[in-house]
Amino acid sequence: MQAKLIPVNIKPKALLTKRPANTPDIPMRSIEQVVAMLNEAKYVLEQYAAHLRTLDRRRLNSIGTKREGFAQRAYRLAMDSPEFLPNYLTEEEYTHDFDHFMAIQTARAAEKQVSELLLNIDTECMDMFYTDGLDFYASVREAAKRRVDAAESIHAELETFFKKRKSPNAPETEKKLLSDAKAYIHGKKDGKLVIENVNPKLTGGVHKVIDEQFKDTARFRETEEGDLSE
Repeated sequence: MQAKLIPVNIKPKALLTKRPANTPDIPMRSIEQVVAMLNEAKYVLEQYAAHLRTLDRRRLNSIGTKREGFAQRAYRLAMDSPEFLPNYLTEEEYTHDFDHFMAIQTARAAEKQVSELLLNIDTECMDMFYTDGLDFYASVREAAKRRVDAAESIHAELETFFKKRKSPNAPETEKKLLSDAKAYIHGKKDGKLVIENVNPKLTGGVHKVIDEQFKDTARFRETEEGDLSE
């Protein structure tokens, strides 16, 4: 079972428990060996694949499950009935292409397995590394509460990662609309609040709330249109 990453927007009060890794840490030497082997494989493959552009990939035939089934069956039938092969395609060339296809499929399967293993290791490494940061942040936060020198500035910088930022185009919340309405009623704020609700039984329903504070823009809290029924 893989360790789960902790989302950034959670409250930092419950960030003090560090989970042990499900598997032992991969040694740095092993990581270096894997990277070296991958770079060597990349060097070998670049001599034969680097020239292929995006447009070329779109032009060439790719094979899904259905196409592969056709290609496999066509090859078997061609080997049983070579007299139907076109003049420009010999048995030897067809077999050469088949062998290359099968070999590359084996390589792709191995690559997918390696990629999945690396993803699992990467997930656990990210979790441990991120948890280290949370532990440090919790320690700095406590030190900042005690007014320890330098802790407050560090805490202020890290705290910004836990604050939710509201998009300027985000719709107004109901709490904010009610607050604005009270301010308009009591003459404490300049603005206009328009509420429109038309809900016929058959069609053309609309619910619209506009809170305009006499600024350059007016934001819609909610606008819904569509067919409605009983």
